[in-house]
Amino acid sequence: MIKLIAIIILFIPPVCFSQAVLSTEQQTGFESISSEEIFSNISFLASDSLKGRATGSDENLIAGMFIARKFYEYGLEPINSTASKYPHKEELLNESLDIKNSNIYNGYFQKFNLKKSSLSNRNYLSINEKRNETEKTINYDFGIDFLLQYNSAKNIKVTAPLVFVGYGIVDEANGYNDYKNSDGFIIDVRNKIVVIVDGYPQENDTTSIFNKKRKAAYINPRTKSEAALERGALAVILISSPIKTDPPISIKYEKLTNSFEREFFHLPELERESLPVIYASKSFTSELFNNTGIKLLEKIKHIDSTLTPASFTIENKSVSFEINFDQSLVPTQNVLGFIEGSDPELKEEVVVIGAHYDHIGLGNYGAMDSSQKGEIHNGADDNASGTCGLIELAEAFSKAKPKRSVLFIAFSAEENGILGSRYYAYVQPVKPLDKTVAMLNLDMIGRNEPELLWIGGAFYGDDIKSIVEEANENIGFELLYNVGLLNFASDQGPFLKKEIPSIFFFAGLHDDYHTPGDDIEKLDIKKIEKVSKLAYLTGRIIGDTKIYPKYRALSMDEKTALVKESLERQRKIRIETEKTTIN
Repeated sequence: MIKLIAIIILFIPPVCFSQAVLSTEQQTGFESISSEEIFSNISFLASDSLKGRATGSDENLIAGMFIARKFYEYGLEPINSTASKYPHKEELLNESLDIKNSNIYNGYFQKFNLKKSSLSNRNYLSINEKRNETEKTINYDFGIDFLLQYNSAKNIKVTAPLVFVGYGIVDEANGYNDYKNSDGFIIDVRNKIVVIVDGYPQENDTTSIFNKKRKAAYINPRTKSEAALERGALAVILISSPIKTDPPISIKYEKLTNSFEREFFHLPELERESLPVIYASKSFTSELFNNTGIKLLEKIKHIDSTLTPASFTIENKSVSFEINFDQSLVPTQNVLGFIEGSDPELKEEVVVIGAHYDHIGLGNYGAMDSSQKGEIHNGADDNASGTCGLIELAEAFSKAKPKRSVLFIAFSAEENGILGSRYYAYVQPVKPLDKTVAMLNLDMIGRNEPELLWIGGAFYGDDIKSIVEEANENIGFELLYNVGLLNFASDQGPFLKKEIPSIFFFAGLHDDYHTPGDDIEKLDIKKIEKVSKLAYLTGRIIGDTKIYPKYRALSMDEKTALVKESLERQRKIRIETEKTTIN
């Protein structure tokens, strides 16, 4: 997979979600969640034969077929237009898992494509100078003189004039706008390339407005490129400040130097326009201002001392560049199964329960150690554990329908950028999002201390903590909420972005994360069973209660209190565990 906080929500009247006694059918569902089935299913999904279930691979498709078959066995309804025919296709159970038979699983598949892109070696950058009747062009080499960052991954070829816009910052609230010239007039950058200095004014002045809360925004090249895009620019050339002593760009922006080797993925349906950012070397910068009469150091010192803009057109020069990508489409599929609710009214509302079943295959992307590329990364914990928990939940809920409907989704392409859940939430939600009352996600639920479990999503709902802790009364985990940025680092993220209350069940990171060592032998199968049972009881509370969690982003003080309390308990538990181990 890709600052938690535990506070008792004060000033909110207590809400009773209690399911004091499970019905016979509900209890049967609870008891159907078994470590034996979990072990059996993980043994298949995390076996070497599935080669790490990389998105777009045959093995990823076979894993999806395996999950679809389980959904079929438990009587979950397929989602696609083939639904009316699908249940009669007994071949599904009679055929072995073979991609030649994959079409019979289509009723459960939500198919989509990723666009895989990698920067080609067909890229160039040059400065063109024209004076009188003389023209001169100087070419520069990628990796030495310039690096690239371009999120749109579209081939582009540009020749355009240049405008220097200082630090490229617009902060009207503080009376600062680099898109003005020294006379205070807006400078036109439409159809031009803007030259921007890295960083922000007065970096060494701790009392400056630029050194306070918004420091990160002033540093971020993406923020600067978005401001340039809004004003009609064609590209950004980012240069180092002459005030600072920066290392060569190959060191300063080391992560961009391997752009040729990196593959990245996105959803074609969610492509958005962005500007290419060209990180330029000092030699390029020197030539750019050569023969212009402009002394860059003086300009930057003037901006820093006066906080007034000093933007200008760079006369007699233009820049040409070309960026090309090698691209292909990668087909994959989410696996969806549906249980309609039993209540005539509440069945129109949906609880989504999800887990991603893809992993990183042979480590060609996402591997923690690049030297292990080519080795099978089985992803037993990440996330065969959560996937098999999802399968158990599908069986459990099939034995006693909740009042609300439940949609089970095994997501693909999580390891490629949480793209399977993004596709569902942003492109093709098969159930209305405004009728989706909650999302439960299981990711990496099989390692670390048996008694510890992290819960994400509590930052974004008043009742999340109350619901999970009530369900946990019958399970007995020590629930912790200090998950930090992991609140958005798995498939609950796109649902939270859509302001759908979400609960993330997570047993924590470990040294085998995204390595070939993430194998079934290291899993705590009983813990996976316990987490799955906790998720079942949580889902029953939400599925059967007229009151459901409401989305609310907690204040920073609430988050801080929640994190602090969790960290203190985590520390005490681990100290006690160490003492027990020593004794």
